Amino acid sequence: MQRTGRAGREGMGVCFRLYTEAAFNAMALSSEPEILRSSLSSSILQLKCLGQELQELQLMDAPDEESIRSAFKTLWLLGAVDQRSRLTDAGRKMAAFPVDPTYACAIVASEGYHCTLEILEIISVLSASSKLFVDITDQREAVAEQRLKFRHPSGDHMTILNVARAYQEITAAAGEAEKNSGRNKEKAAKKEWCRKHFLNERTLLEAQEIKNQLKTVCQRLNINWTVSALKKSTDEGALTEEDAIIRSLGHGLCGNAAFLQPDGTYKQIIGQSTVKIHPSSTLCDKKQPAIIYDELVFTNNIYARGVSSIPKSFFVNHEPFKQRKA
Repeated sequence: MQRTGRAGREGMGVCFRLYTEAAFNAMALSSEPEILRSSLSSSILQLKCLGQELQELQLMDAPDEESIRSAFKTLWLLGAVDQRSRLTDAGRKMAAFPVDPTYACAIVASEGYHCTLEILEIISVLSASSKLFVDITDQREAVAEQRLKFRHPSGDHMTILNVARAYQEITAAAGEAEKNSGRNKEKAAKKEWCRKHFLNERTLLEAQEIKNQLKTVCQRLNINWTVSALKKSTDEGALTEEDAIIRSLGHGLCGNAAFLQPDGTYKQIIGQSTVKIHPSSTLCDKKQPAIIYDELVFTNNIYARGVSSIPKSFFVNHEPFKQRKA
């Protein structure tokens, strides 16, 4: 009824619906409130910084206790709260970032691994509103061939970093060309490069804006965002660029992790679900002892998307997993 009013179709007529009458009758009178269908981790973290408790607020639609417990469990895994649900110093830093707490945790952790610049690049792309890679059904072979140029053996996160770096190089080259030929040619060159490599330029442009915001927050928190894994010394025993970046992401995605099973599937570290790697992942045809992932996709199977391999030893030394009681 609201939609008919928006369209100005309030008179007598015939309504054609894109679903059956049975489906219409089965619909709820109104959509479920967002507070009941989304993660509460970010909301609870923000309230903690204000000295408020979600359970004490009078809400029109209060979330159930299980959702609240799950959110606190996630925040505890990230190190944002302690075992008594008290806000930690790291949690206060995470709350300052305008991204999901899992990604905020990775940024805070990157300071210790000296790879903040790379983490900002990856998280900026992941936080964009649209997908980075464009899939065209009738050009699958061409898409796969172009994507191989960016593919990294460790998985999707380093692949995203390769794309971001390549785009920066193209932007720099186009900037030089702009001085000689004009801005229109610069924009056309970048657009053509993205089209050729089946990349969504809007995602990369939006990621640049997000990264600028994250840089500002880092400066406010005295986190040096210019520190790069590429600039680290090659001292014996130092982590490689890839290892430092993956471990930083592991701090944020420790709740989204799974171990390889004998049948080739992966079992979640936290939870009982068995997952498979999504066909779009660079690791879909490989078997890794342990993986981290951005999200799960539920179809006939449960697929992990945005996957990277990570050493099993990371979880042995990760503080939350060393404690017996949560």
